Amino acid sequence: MRKFLVATCMAAAAFAAPVQAQMPGEPVTSGSGSFYLSPYAGYIWYGDLFDFGNDVEFTNDDGFLWGVQAGFSFSPNFSLIGNFAYNKSNFELENPGGTPTASSGDLGVFMYDANLQFRLPFIANTVGSWIAPVGQVGGGAIKYTPDTDGFTSDGETNVAFNFGIGGDFQFAERIGMRILLKDYI
Repeated sequence: MRKFLVATCMAAAAFAAPVQAQMPGEPVTSGSGSFYLSPYAGYIWYGDLFDFGNDVEFTNDDGFLWGVQAGFSFSPNFSLIGNFAYNKSNFELENPGGTPTASSGDLGVFMYDANLQFRLPFIANTVGSWIAPVGQVGGGAIKYTPDTDGFTSDGETNVAFNFGIGGDFQFAERIGMRILLKDYI
């Protein structure tokens, strides 16, 4: 069985559009649902796809990625989200103590998934800043294509399950930042 691991760390500028704003001091479960759209940028570390022995490993080149999440918050605690991310990479061989050797041309790596998100927001200080630990779990796919900017072009698509853990930091009513570590398996 082939095992595929990818870890991402995302720092996101979240532009939330709540239907009803949460006021400092209100219970975190008050208010109605809301739709939100959050563009993000981050860095992706690829795990090893397989080992040839003698510490020679086949992997992808790590690099920057960007994407967008769209979601609907049923409450401040539960959301259903969709995620789409892109990274330009290539396959490579990692040699012990040496420089990685590219074994393919550039590839477009597209990750898309749906997740159930859990949040536990609480007030951080008297002016109403929010801190919310976040957890996500879901499934989707990762597509590799030799056309680095063509999502609809031919390529290999693999099913991937994922989970993430991180935190939201809300600075103003509609602006915040998310730091998230996410793993694709």
